[in-house]
Amino acid sequence: MLPFTSLRVIPFQYFTGLENMALDLLFAEQVGHDQKPILRFYGWNPFCLSLGRHQNLNNVDIEAIDKNKIDIVRRPTGGSAILHAQELTYSFIIPRGYITHHEIYEIFHILLAGALKDIGFDVALSTTKKDNNYLNKGDSTFACFNRAAKSEIQLKGKKVVGSAQKIYKKSILQHGSIIIGREHEKIINYIRTDSGNKEGQTELLKHNSTNLENINKKKISEVEISSALSESFFDKYKIPIHYKYPTKSEKKEAEKFNSQLFIPNQYQS
Repeated sequence: MLPFTSLRVIPFQYFTGLENMALDLLFAEQVGHDQKPILRFYGWNPFCLSLGRHQNLNNVDIEAIDKNKIDIVRRPTGGSAILHAQELTYSFIIPRGYITHHEIYEIFHILLAGALKDIGFDVALSTTKKDNNYLNKGDSTFACFNRAAKSEIQLKGKKVVGSAQKIYKKSILQHGSIIIGREHEKIINYIRTDSGNKEGQTELLKHNSTNLENINKKKISEVEISSALSESFFDKYKIPIHYKYPTKSEKKEAEKFNSQLFIPNQYQS
């Protein structure tokens, strides 16, 4: 049972990479104050490469990012690099002290797996975790979808959803990518390595991950997935849902986090 009397759901919208991460930080701060959980859905315009909080920028080909006019941003959470392209991104933020971060990670993925099954995707939760940390494995696991973790959503051993957490004093932020199409595979184009190694990494990425369109050979929208997940919260836990987009004042206030998320030398429109 989730110990919450209501849930604010922020419907799907596109933002820049910097705007998305700043809003997630703002809502983590907000939830810490008012103790009301938030479930947010968003996309990335333009496409964006996000780096984990402690990832080394030296592994990134900034020139390729500038040439293709995509964004680059640093996430407040840990984990590996992600190319945010054909995906639905979520953030789930809860007040701290009610349930552990391990419990919310598993509960959320159980709900998400159930929602995906309800709309026709036969996914499952992974039950094993690779022994070695990706930081010790070099380029091959620099990309998020080249590594697995316990309770993540997969199809036949291939990763479909990648998630990460940040624990604050008064709140827990979890956000993740639900992969819809194949564009995430192009992340290899933005990693510094020789061309021969890129081919091998691309094959490894295809081996370790898949996407929803590949599973059922059909198109699916971000709104369809987000609606199914929102409904699963109510169906499972009977939590009243309050839909509310980010307000103008919230978007303005989120700008205070820009300096800690911005990565310089990127393409500027």
